[in-house]
Amino acid sequence: YDAIRTYWPGLQDNGLVPDYAGIRPKSAPKGSSQASGDFVISGPKAHQIEGFIDLIGIESPGLTSSMAIAEEIVQIIEQGK
Repeated sequence: YDAIRTYWPGLQDNGLVPDYAGIRPKSAPKGSSQASGDFVISGPKAHQIEGFIDLIGIESPGLTSSMAIAEEIVQIIEQGK
């Protein structure tokens, strides 16, 4: 608590409770319980929502791959796919 109180001085003892937050979807082939292992990047042609680009399954390797992912997104925007 001491470290947290450096930026949250009013934190009371026992004021925090460990918990989980968020949803981490995994892409997997239909009917399979195994993740596909690849990123899924889809543009408006895949889901018919203009201006929406969906990025699914990007976990830790996403940071290393961020420049390649950005290039793919630019292509989607430029080609309108």
